[in-house]
Amino acid sequence: MAHPGGRPTDYKDEYCQMVKDHMAKGYSFESFGALVGCHKQTLYNWQSVHPKFFDSVKEAFELCRLFWEEKGIDLVTGDSNGNATAWIFQMKNRFPEEWKDKKEVDNTHDFKNRPDWLDAAK
Repeated sequence: MAHPGGRPTDYKDEYCQMVKDHMAKGYSFESFGALVGCHKQTLYNWQSVHPKFFDSVKEAFELCRLFWEEKGIDLVTGDSNGNATAWIFQMKNRFPEEWKDKKEVDNTHDFKNRPDWLDAAK
C-alpha cells in the first residue's frame, strides 16, 4: 500500500529517549541526525509532526544545559582541568538567551505624539 503524501517516515518512537540520552552527554540536537542517519531538517520536521518527540527534544535541551553547567562548575571549583574561555564561548553560543552579554534595548520613539513645545522651538 502506498503511503499517503509520499514515502513513509523513518521516525521511530525510540528516538524520544535516544535524543535525550544523546543531548545529556552535551551533544547538539542537530548532531542527533548523524546518529540516526538523517538531515537536521528531518529532525525539525519530526518535531512538527510528532508531539512526543517535540516534548522529548525540549527536555533534551535542558539535559544538555545541565551537562554544560556541571562542566562549568567542575571547572571553576578546580575539580577538572579545562579552558574557562572555551567553556564561556560554548555557553554563549549554545544558550544565547541566557548567556549573551549584549542586551537588546528598544529605543524607538513615537514622533506622532510629540509634545507641542518641541514644535514651538522651530
